Amino acid sequence: MINDESAAASEPLASLGALIAEGDSNDLVRTARDALELLTAVDPIGLRPGRVGGTPDDEYAPEAVALARILLTHGNITVQEVEDVWSRSFSESLVERLGSSHVAGLTRDLNRLRRVHE
Repeated sequence: MINDESAAASEPLASLGALIAEGDSNDLVRTARDALELLTAVDPIGLRPGRVGGTPDDEYAPEAVALARILLTHGNITVQEVEDVWSRSFSESLVERLGSSHVAGLTRDLNRLRRVHE
């Protein structure tokens, strides 16, 4: 997780910058970057983002931004909301792919991001 607020705010990955409007908060940038790190670590599809032979390191950026927006708007995120974001992007169930306990753990980690940035 990124804890250096200035780095998170001033150096977002290019794709995050393209997905986040200039007027959006630094909180959104930081939370989206941290959500991207979580999704990349979980790598549900096995795309190996940022690794040799893998996809670009920002592969899950659209999903990270969507999750961060929900988290910042509602103050938390539910397993169903994580599932909804995933299924909109990939037309498949994240729960079916990873299992409910794994998605619950990801959701818990995403909710911790909000507390880190308060």
